[in-house]
Amino acid sequence: MTENTLKIEISFESLLEAVLSLEISKKRELWELLKAELLIDKEDCPEDIAEIQAARADYEAGDYLTFDQYIAQRANKSK
Repeated sequence: MTENTLKIEISFESLLEAVLSLEISKKRELWELLKAELLIDKEDCPEDIAEIQAARADYEAGDYLTFDQYIAQRANKSK
């Protein structure tokens, strides 16, 4: 079967407007597609992927500081 392709140019603003008008289910579908596309080269940087996964796990476990907490902690150390 022959696959036909069409190449068009669309401004980023128009693309953004189109994405914002999508229903949430379509946005999630697009997110999954983009995520898969962006992680295609994950074999090239396994350390980065592992680091990101570890950071996400820490965040989900509540193991993080807000920016305000960090600033307060830093201020206390300098006294």
